[in-house]
Amino acid sequence: MVRLSPSYRAAKDYAAQGYSVLPLAPGEKRPHPRLVPHGLKEASRDPATLEAWWRSCPEAGVGLLAPEGVLVLDFDDPTAWGGLRQEHPALEAAPRQRTPKGGVHLFLRLPEGVKLSASVRVLEGVDLRGMGRAYVVAAPTRLKDGRTYAWEAPLVGPEELPPVPAPLLARLLPPPPPPRPAWTPVEGASPKRLRALLEAYAAQVARTPEGQRHNTLIRYAVAAGGLLPHGLDPREAEEALVAAAMSAGLPEAEARAAARWGLEVGASRPLVLEASPKPPEPRTYRGRVYARVRRWA
Repeated sequence: MVRLSPSYRAAKDYAAQGYSVLPLAPGEKRPHPRLVPHGLKEASRDPATLEAWWRSCPEAGVGLLAPEGVLVLDFDDPTAWGGLRQEHPALEAAPRQRTPKGGVHLFLRLPEGVKLSASVRVLEGVDLRGMGRAYVVAAPTRLKDGRTYAWEAPLVGPEELPPVPAPLLARLLPPPPPPRPAWTPVEGASPKRLRALLEAYAAQVARTPEGQRHNTLIRYAVAAGGLLPHGLDPREAEEALVAAAMSAGLPEAEARAAARWGLEVGASRPLVLEASPKPPEPRTYRGRVYARVRRWA
């Protein structure tokens, strides 16, 4: 009976918690080719659909597709999990699943609107799953050799997951752009130079197309946060970034929350500002006079 299948019961529980599931070929990690020929695109939480799948194949495994706001860290190297756990002790509180090869699936909540690429490996030995784009094999799936997946810390609903620690999230986000300062005759982090950098970052945020606005705002907020230790006014930075994000179409509340978070993260990672290069001296006497007049103006 399908109702007695452990995989079916687990699939129903996952769906009730807010996770989409799909049946896997018995003993394998791939989606069941007959039941879900289009793979994870057919992942579902519909009770009738789940029952139909496992009634057709009670021994099917369970694939779990976390929603967009949930990040699953897939540690295929057990030592990678041990190292990151030492760096970020808060990860111990997150739901985690042990894989047959000794790896770990760790479930965390992303800040609202933050999107990461599931195709880029940023951390050595760790893949980014979930986020509505990459499924993981879930307990109690059993492989052909008899090995199984098992929870070490039970899964909870997406809204109950602990957030990704801010220092870790900063490593997963695209790196902030390098500073491109306008020339100023005063070397180092002069107020004029800091304002020029901030204006350049805000201009990039304002030009961002829909679908990239939140991530772009965070990237440049982190970059602007790196200027705070040099003397940039945090209130000036926040207002410039929020205004730019709103002109790109983000709601003020969302823009302000993202800007504040990015500035806070960036403040702990000061940007290295090289000395501004001086433009070449004019060759003619008249040119040198005009240059002095412009500097005094």
